[in-house]
Amino acid sequence: MVTKKRAIDFAVKLGWTQEDAKRAYESIGVNLDLVADDDEFTLALALADYAGEVLYDRQRKQAAQKAQVTKKTNEIERIKTAHAAKIEQYKKDRELEHSKFVGVISYLYKFARKIGIRDPWIEALLASYSDYLQDENDSSKAE
Repeated sequence: MVTKKRAIDFAVKLGWTQEDAKRAYESIGVNLDLVADDDEFTLALALADYAGEVLYDRQRKQAAQKAQVTKKTNEIERIKTAHAAKIEQYKKDRELEHSKFVGVISYLYKFARKIGIRDPWIEALLASYSDYLQDENDSSKAE
């Protein structure tokens, strides 16, 4: 009588995976209780019956699934990279537009102040933008 573990170990020595060996013995319906301990021929014959189209078909399906997973993983990674690049570009564009906008306001406000127009909101905007530029310069120098 051969134990299931010993039969699977025999199949592994022949180059089978443990899972394929379990499937082979189960699908063919080999009664391991009827196989003698030293009867490797019967075990090899049982594996050979399973090793044909059934095993090949299962391995092809498994390889196809793995290829699909790899393809999706690569696609997700590509999308993440593209998304991060777009976000970075949007940030740069926004900063540039903000910079141009504040520059125009600053230029126009200089003329408005000459004729006596004062606006605390615009002054606060220009002050905070000046602080922002100073912080940016400090952080770029630190790097």
